[in-house]
Amino acid sequence: MRNDRSSYSVVLLVLAVSVSAFEGAAGAGDTRDPHLQPFSNASFWNTPLGKGAAFQEPQGPETAMLRNESVGGHAASYAWIGGNLLRVYRQKPEDPLVRWEYRARSTTGPWLLPSPLHAGSFELKSPRDIQFLGGTDQYAAIITEDGRYAYEFWKGSFDPAANIYRAHYVVLTDLYGTGRASREGASEGIRAFGGSLLGGLIRCRELDQGAIPHAIAMVISPTQLRKGATAAEQKVWPATTTDNDGRNGYSGAIPMGALFAIPPSVDLTKLDLTPEGMALARAYATFGGYVVDAAARTNMIAVTEAGCGNQAQIDNLQRDKRKILAQLRMVTNNSPESIGGPGDRIVPRPAELRPAR
Repeated sequence: MRNDRSSYSVVLLVLAVSVSAFEGAAGAGDTRDPHLQPFSNASFWNTPLGKGAAFQEPQGPETAMLRNESVGGHAASYAWIGGNLLRVYRQKPEDPLVRWEYRARSTTGPWLLPSPLHAGSFELKSPRDIQFLGGTDQYAAIITEDGRYAYEFWKGSFDPAANIYRAHYVVLTDLYGTGRASREGASEGIRAFGGSLLGGLIRCRELDQGAIPHAIAMVISPTQLRKGATAAEQKVWPATTTDNDGRNGYSGAIPMGALFAIPPSVDLTKLDLTPEGMALARAYATFGGYVVDAAARTNMIAVTEAGCGNQAQIDNLQRDKRKILAQLRMVTNNSPESIGGPGDRIVPRPAELRPAR
């Protein structure tokens, strides 16, 4: 890691502007709404990098593989921004009570209803005309009216004749938790790493404000993800599992759960970024991004919420993606004891969550 005091000072100034911009928009001293930015301040999603974070050299195997857009063949790990892949709904008092059927739910995650682990059903107050997005994944998330939980769905669909929603897999996420499964080997979310779809998701409000005050979800190609005989060999903390509990086609070097970030030696003001690109770059420089899922022939360095009104914002992120990707390096001393690396935090943590109702 290069220690350049002058460039470090410039970067800290840029990051301070980012923090003050967010606080100015939210109101200094405000508590956080879990609907807009979930999970506790103890969560890795909301923990800034430490000033002692160690960065792998650019030629290191994981960093070099992340930056390579042709791992496994031409354009087999193509850099991308995952726009419009997940719509997040919030229950309203007037929403109808609708029946949901599912093939399976998490065996270890929270669940509030008396329905079985497999081939179950329940009734849930649900917004009308839910859109299931994400290609074949068909994702959706519904946040409960009190803002405490989110129902997350994989391979969802609606049967209009029967007026029933169906999903292959459903989980209930505690938005006041950490966004990580409760134990090793468990899957308590839709993401392959074992956690929530909402972790690291860029929200429309954040793009509007030009500040992303949390870590970023990264979805990379199976050709980049670490090959191993078991999930334990394929992952690092905070991942608790991998696709199909290790029985998958991963063939690369990057472990599920790896943390990538932009080191403080990089002067973000010299990258010629759009406002949206600068917001993403600042997030990588302050919180980093975690590898949480796999997608064929894709290296998504960001996933944005669906329904943002300004397509130009997503276009700007697409324009800047390679400039940001070229600066990312793996953090080699991330751990549950020193999230984001040791030492003082590079920026203050987000505001605390408002008291649960």
